[in-house]
Amino acid sequence: MLLLLRALFQPLVRMLALRNLRADRFGAMAALLGVALGAATVNVVLILDVGTRAVEAKSFVTNPDLPVFTEQTVTLRGLRPDGQPTAAADAQEETHEDYEIMRSAIRLGSLSAFLVGALIVFFTFNVAVERRRREIALLRSAGALPPQVAAVFVLEALLLGVGGAALGLLASIPLAYLAAKAGITTTGRARIPLHAIRLPWSAMLLVCGTGALTALLGVLRPVREALRVDIARALRPRFLEGGAEQRRRMRGVMLLALPFMVLVYGLLRPFFRESVPLFAFFVLEAGLVCAAFLAAIVFVPDVVARLGALAVRLAPRRWAAERLLLQRRVEHSGHELAWSVGGVMMVFALLLALHIATAALKQEVSAWAGRALAPYTFFYPDAPLGHAERMLPHLSERLVAARFSSRTPWPNVVYAVPGDELRALAEATGRPESIALSRRFGPGKAIVSTMMARRFDVGPGDLLEVGGRAGVRRFEVAGVTDDLGYVHAPGAYRNLRTYAVIEAADFPVISPYATAIGHTVAVADPVTGAAAAGGGPETPPWGELLAGVPQARDVRMQTGVEIEAVRRKATGRDFVIFDMILGFTTVLAAIGVANQMVLALHARRRELALQRVLGMTAGQVRRMVLMEGALVGALGGALAVLLGVPLGSAALGALRTVSTFDVEFSIPLEYGVLTALGATAVALGASLYPARTAGRSNAAESVQYE
Repeated sequence: MLLLLRALFQPLVRMLALRNLRADRFGAMAALLGVALGAATVNVVLILDVGTRAVEAKSFVTNPDLPVFTEQTVTLRGLRPDGQPTAAADAQEETHEDYEIMRSAIRLGSLSAFLVGALIVFFTFNVAVERRRREIALLRSAGALPPQVAAVFVLEALLLGVGGAALGLLASIPLAYLAAKAGITTTGRARIPLHAIRLPWSAMLLVCGTGALTALLGVLRPVREALRVDIARALRPRFLEGGAEQRRRMRGVMLLALPFMVLVYGLLRPFFRESVPLFAFFVLEAGLVCAAFLAAIVFVPDVVARLGALAVRLAPRRWAAERLLLQRRVEHSGHELAWSVGGVMMVFALLLALHIATAALKQEVSAWAGRALAPYTFFYPDAPLGHAERMLPHLSERLVAARFSSRTPWPNVVYAVPGDELRALAEATGRPESIALSRRFGPGKAIVSTMMARRFDVGPGDLLEVGGRAGVRRFEVAGVTDDLGYVHAPGAYRNLRTYAVIEAADFPVISPYATAIGHTVAVADPVTGAAAAGGGPETPPWGELLAGVPQARDVRMQTGVEIEAVRRKATGRDFVIFDMILGFTTVLAAIGVANQMVLALHARRRELALQRVLGMTAGQVRRMVLMEGALVGALGGALAVLLGVPLGSAALGALRTVSTFDVEFSIPLEYGVLTALGATAVALGASLYPARTAGRSNAAESVQYE
């Protein structure tokens, strides 16, 4: 080790390292960008996460570390009919666990870019060292010591690692500001003002240092094997080798798991201490990502070798020469394509799983909105002391309305409504269950939302105890539903869905914490309400029915359909950060594919030159390279679908386990098709430069030796 360190500072070592980097400019640039983009992606996520926490730190509604000020709202307790208390969930945990899961998943997802960048570095040095075996043998025969030879490649890795880490550190800062300006956060609950951005320098430097370490680890195994080379055999003409080295598999990739797992632990350690369910979720997600990594390493080479040749036969028959040559390459050296196929597979599998989860959450929003929002229009004031009741005289006589009080402050949300008005609202929707529930509703009774019932573990017939400065009162739970009793207000999606409704006669028990009846109004149309409540495409003609309602500055008016659209858009916006992460990862995958093809074409330059001498045109060479790129994309896309579907299903299963959202697995057919087409398009685009380079190769120069 000491000799290696001393050799790093020798002029000859520096000269050879710089010469090698200049000679392999494309590979060096790919490795540099691999480290830079991987480190930058993780650092951008860290900066956004720190900014998100800083913005949300002021309120206990968004900060899980602050105590809940229960004296500002009513107290709630679930009871069995015999008076025994139920096992209620912690309000903070119930409210914040979904967002903590999202933060951890974002941090974990950012490692996909880091991992793909590490694979680019590893592949680049494996091919570079393998290609220079004869040069290494010449250096050894000329008297160079093994530490000196190793120092050349270690210095290359050090320059690329440090340079990439520095570039990633510098690039992450403006990228984080751009992401914050675009409204991207790690929870989706608030925007980050640019002045609130704080840079976690220690964590960022740790990530960059890990990226540089990855470059060093990527070169160790190739150099170790190269130093064991048989000098006499390496200096023989290549045609005497008999292809014995063609099927050598690159090893040592498991060294990359070391910095990868260090980052997994470092990024997720703050969450491990929260609770067992979250820990189980993190372990599952980390296991799935590692499984994808291992699948790319272990199974993809054999899949490419076995199925690649079959896939090549699907190419048009008029390209017979290109198809035959590509088929032979896949049969004899298919494992060389495995790194590109594995990278494409991993990126697009994560993309598919992400969009499966996003679609399921949007469907969950739509299912809830169809029950709670679709038949109604809501009037609610911006100010806590405002009243929407003054809009009632302007409503059409055809409509029915129910007046609600304001909500008591989070986390114990209760509001009141006159029972007869709620009954009229239920009858306007034509839902038999809602009508029956509204008839059971009255003084001393409460309607509880599904999320509130889950939190306090109560059901019909149980009791909900409401207490505060106005005394304590027990209410019988008349029913658990989201179909009846919801009123809209500004706030987070989950908080708005957690509530209890009591009769207006019981309003005094919550009066110290809520504004009187008439604060919020829900409106339904008896003529078209049943069709809207039934889930059909027909919706009440709100534009016509509400045409006479004047605009008010302090009172908002939103239809249920509009609120659903806003919630679906917000759900998609919450996942934009994942698209950003996987966008960087897709760029890295494209760089990796192009890098692999450029390195492979350089190693095959004699083969391509002989094909040109035998009559193959430059256009045919370019077409063959493009076909190879299309093959990489097609195989990677097909494997991405096979891996992404169970990955998405497992992610939804984890969400069902640790959250209250009733998400169901479903995958539209177009998702699989778009995944396969996207993977093929990315790989094909990445092969354009290698194809252009191959078409311009000089046949005479390539075969002048041997």
